[in-house]
Amino acid sequence: MASLARTPRLLNGVKRAFVSPRQFSVTSQSLKDIKSDQGPNTDVMTHTGQSWDVEDHRRIRFHGKDKLVNKTFAQDLVAAEPVVVVEGRQVMSNSGGALGHPRVYINLDADKVSVCGYSGRKFVQKKYYDVQKHGPSINYDEYMREITSPDF
Repeated sequence: MASLARTPRLLNGVKRAFVSPRQFSVTSQSLKDIKSDQGPNTDVMTHTGQSWDVEDHRRIRFHGKDKLVNKTFAQDLVAAEPVVVVEGRQVMSNSGGALGHPRVYINLDADKVSVCGYSGRKFVQKKYYDVQKHGPSINYDEYMREITSPDF
């Protein structure tokens, strides 16, 4: 039976040779050799905590190339956006254009910042806005110009 496993097989009409899993195994020594051929970002931790030991076999994916790490995370970009100060009791958010999210109406009656569940954009009613507490702001007209501009 073992001899049958090593004979060429037909797979979708194509003759395939047997490949042993041992051909793909990596030793500790070869991992150290591969380390010298990796880019400078291989050891940088990502926002998900992705980081591997020098002996870890998953580092093989960075052989001959560098690990791409984006140091600007989406949650930091959303947090840096100014709060939109609105005169009325409700606001419409849609992120603009055909590729934006659906039109959402947000109630602003509470004394807090309300956040759009799709875009993460922050809105607050004008009577509750405090520059010390909420940081920089734009008004609703500026927000609408921003989302409808062709550069957005």
